[in-house]
Amino acid sequence: MNSLAICSALNNSYIAIKYDNKIFSKTIKSDENYHSLYIISQIKDLTEKNSIKLSDIDIITVNCGPGSFTGIRVALSIAKIIAGELNKPLVGLNTAEILLETYDSDALIMDARRDMFYLGDKNEIKLIYKNQISNELEKLKNKKIICDKNSSFLNPKSIIYENLEKNIAETMLHLAEKKYKESKNKDEFNYLNTKANYIQTPPIF
Repeated sequence: MNSLAICSALNNSYIAIKYDNKIFSKTIKSDENYHSLYIISQIKDLTEKNSIKLSDIDIITVNCGPGSFTGIRVALSIAKIIAGELNKPLVGLNTAEILLETYDSDALIMDARRDMFYLGDKNEIKLIYKNQISNELEKLKNKKIICDKNSSFLNPKSIIYENLEKNIAETMLHLAEKKYKESKNKDEFNYLNTKANYIQTPPIF
């Protein structure tokens, strides 16, 4: 199965393509301002250099969040356009399931700004306030936790995912293919049904 994965909800933007059982990937570093805006050009570059036809892609997958509001919108919009134009299924994934699989962890803690944090496991992601975090961490004291740099002070034993060089879009390829194959209702992967997973209300500028 040929597939395309896109994520720009986190510190970097990540692209990966599985084509003829080979994986081609690209990480767009956060030191490139507005890294999510480079996704289209990088997909084009990746396909042209490796003689890949997007029309041969079987499924597309995207990280729907939570994470950067702008990054989520950009990746989701691009994924929907490609899926719609090519009439391909679109598999939406969430940040927790992607990072937990990539870094073999049990729980995720991530900064949600405004003194709030995302706390997630393989079953759900919820929004908690800073004054609630100690009780939640007590429940996770024997668990392997992955976090971002802004949340690392909460639990010094946590693994900071930004410090580890991995292209998480490669994990997304595997997760999406598994989810698609196991689903009994392929209609759920219609691109029109894929929604952003903001959890909290996006800021109003």
